[in-house]
Amino acid sequence: MTIKNQLLTIAFMGLCILIGFTACQKDPITGTQIETTSIAADRNSNTIVDIAVANPDFSILVAAVLKTNLAGTLSNANLNGTVFAPNNAAFEQLPAPFNSAAAINAISDANTIATLRQVVLYHVVKGKFNAAQLSNPAYPTYKTASTPNDNWLYIGKNADNDVYLNGNVKVIAADIQASNGVIHVINKVLFFPTQDIFQIANSNGNFKALLAAAQKTGLTNLLMFPKSDATVFAPTDAAFAQLPAPLNTAANIRAITDPSTINLLRNVLRYHLIGGRVFSANLREGISAPTLFTGNNVNITLAGGPKVKGNGNNSGSNIVLTDLLARNGVIHVIDQVLLP
Repeated sequence: MTIKNQLLTIAFMGLCILIGFTACQKDPITGTQIETTSIAADRNSNTIVDIAVANPDFSILVAAVLKTNLAGTLSNANLNGTVFAPNNAAFEQLPAPFNSAAAINAISDANTIATLRQVVLYHVVKGKFNAAQLSNPAYPTYKTASTPNDNWLYIGKNADNDVYLNGNVKVIAADIQASNGVIHVINKVLFFPTQDIFQIANSNGNFKALLAAAQKTGLTNLLMFPKSDATVFAPTDAAFAQLPAPLNTAANIRAITDPSTINLLRNVLRYHLIGGRVFSANLREGISAPTLFTGNNVNITLAGGPKVKGNGNNSGSNIVLTDLLARNGVIHVIDQVLLP
């Protein structure tokens, strides 16, 4: 299984087993109990729900809204929200039971419904924003926050001014006006992060040397701290294997005792960290990005595929997987260790 498939499988499994949400169905706006289990067919308004029901390409989304008793929320005249609406093709990319309206209608497990409810709410931003108004890097959603930052959507725009969410979810149709908000159609279903940077790397198994280096240099807490808000260019074990000993394996790194070597390793590791979340949509040809190794930048190129180059590298490292969203940052996987 590739690194990408392993990471995506882990992320989806983490979402599916997520616990801690109650099944209590209350309107996130008014706090009142919601009894809605169907949508009336004779509406005369133009709410977000009306627009979704009228468009057959939103039939799976409508099924999810009904199953989670959120029709009242999205019909609320006071919502004044922004909905990023996955079309049917977006839902069909998911495994069962989330890939069809019939399968969603058949869900009976309360925990699954509660999690689906939070997923739907994660697509609703507080405040009405047309695409041109999406200028901030992050926006709060109506998802219930269980840890810091796990209920925020992150916005990026590429060089063509296309809008992306959490790095790789694209707005494919924008500014559909409703009486209680605005709809932007997206090409994938959004999932909120359930793990921090350390947990994602540790779960995968291809980053043992990176995690050993973090532990040896005292940087593990940075990868676990809920409010780190960092971008990590994460070298795989195969990337570390290209280095001379003792930096080439997790076992060798754990055995280091020389203070100067540990300090060197700490600076190298900090050279892979950027403050704030930089998603792939934000990368530009030729930019130089400051790292947490103060005074030292890495350089980005996009020609021939995205690459990041350290000042001490002869060539750029391929960014082989982008936009792994963590609760405390974002990870891009690279195939070379960056050298200051």
